[in-house]
Amino acid sequence: MEKNNAVSYAKFEKGNGIHFVPVWRIVGFSGANMAVNLYMGLTMIMSFYLNGYVGMAVFLASSFSTIMRLWDGITDPIVGFLVDKFCVKIGKTRLCLAAGGVLLFINSFLMFNVTHRLPEGIARQVFFIFFTLLYYIGYTFLNISNHVGNVCLTNDPSQRPVLSIVGTILVRIARALTQMYVSYLAVKYGAMASADLFHDYWLLTAVAATIGIVIAYISIAPKDIPHFSVTSETKAPKVSFGDYLEVLKKNRPLQMMIVARSTDMFATTCKTSAVTLVIFGIVIGNYELNGGFGLYTTICGLVMMTLGIGTIGRKLGMKKAMQVGSWGVLIFDTVGVLIFFLLNPKTLCLPGYANGYGEAFSGFSAFTIALFLVTVVGGGFQMITSSIIPPMIADVNDYEASRSGKFIPGMVGTLFSFMDKLISSFGPMLVGVGFTLIGFTDKLPDLDTPYSTELLIFGLLFYFGLEIIGAVFNLIAMKFYDLTPEKMREVEAKIHQMRENADLMTNAEQQPSESGCMEKNL
Repeated sequence: MEKNNAVSYAKFEKGNGIHFVPVWRIVGFSGANMAVNLYMGLTMIMSFYLNGYVGMAVFLASSFSTIMRLWDGITDPIVGFLVDKFCVKIGKTRLCLAAGGVLLFINSFLMFNVTHRLPEGIARQVFFIFFTLLYYIGYTFLNISNHVGNVCLTNDPSQRPVLSIVGTILVRIARALTQMYVSYLAVKYGAMASADLFHDYWLLTAVAATIGIVIAYISIAPKDIPHFSVTSETKAPKVSFGDYLEVLKKNRPLQMMIVARSTDMFATTCKTSAVTLVIFGIVIGNYELNGGFGLYTTICGLVMMTLGIGTIGRKLGMKKAMQVGSWGVLIFDTVGVLIFFLLNPKTLCLPGYANGYGEAFSGFSAFTIALFLVTVVGGGFQMITSSIIPPMIADVNDYEASRSGKFIPGMVGTLFSFMDKLISSFGPMLVGVGFTLIGFTDKLPDLDTPYSTELLIFGLLFYFGLEIIGAVFNLIAMKFYDLTPEKMREVEAKIHQMRENADLMTNAEQQPSESGCMEKNL
């Protein structure tokens, strides 16, 4: 049996601690990341459902996402600890995929298809809150599956950037298509706060995410074993909640990743569907353009991102890719703010769409060309900064194993997620405060809300401004992030040596026992 296992391990190993996986399995496992983002997208428009059907005012509806994201952050370290402590002999990744997929599917169905059928009042609120709490536990499991799976899938320096590229392509295409679908549904049903809109959007999300999870489960199966995720196959690491503080205190690369990711995610969580509606539905004047424009720019941005990560990430390292991406976001988002003041946003036009004045497409306006270039190039840079995170966290996991002697990807990943969510969770609340300050206390802006200068400034601040601030924090954090390609080669070699030493110690412990038995028999 052990011989067969050794043969199965060998086909994935290159030597000196480096292991790889066929490219099709990288593509397949990216389905898990796509599923996480699809379900996150469902929560990004949740404030409209809360405001329209659950009976929450604007500020409370916007703050609800903050409260639930904090709950999500609290469950992260608990689930991560349990996964690393009790799931050594079975597939951690597959367990998290299955648990997360089932919980998310069932609870999202109940949240968005049953709540509005209940009597108005407290019953709706209690029902929705209860199943949302369970929903986020499922989200935690699914999110952990990505952190754990990325570690055991491959540690080949030439493959981890590929993992990032493939994952981002799937996520961005799915996001662009769903964004286009939501825009279509909003126009079809006349408002974002529509029960039919939420039913249709939930169905698409749940089916697509489930398919992605099943494919990811199949793809990770042969690598989701202790051989590729521990420093010793015979001795399980002793883990405790105290390890969280130890890791956070002594793992400098993890600290810097938390700074970079949390500020970026803060900006992302602030860019809610309500903010997007302000920019496209009110400032530009045609919300349907949001979907069409997003699809155009996403495809072009993905090409740029692929070239960026493929060239920079593989040749110069992921740290350099993060730095280049952050500078690009800083520059092009600043230009994006300026063109809204220097040019006329209502002249945005695309083939098959009317502009903000209701005029059919008759050629590309100056604003269309400028915004397209800014969105494509700036969006490409932004994709680099966000998509490079998963392989960088995998590197951080390997660094922690070499530093402490423990492979604890569940704990490292959930510590990262907890700190990220703790900081970024206040984004939707800040949006709610902003809406309240400019006069929207009882109802969110919708397609029939008139234009105002306050809405323009509000939209630009949350659409571009916070991304600029996040890019600045990225650049600062990368000055103290030292996991270069050279450093990672040292890390993998050290882990390989630790495994060999553990095997030698195990053999040495077994030999006296066997010798003693022989003497006794004689």
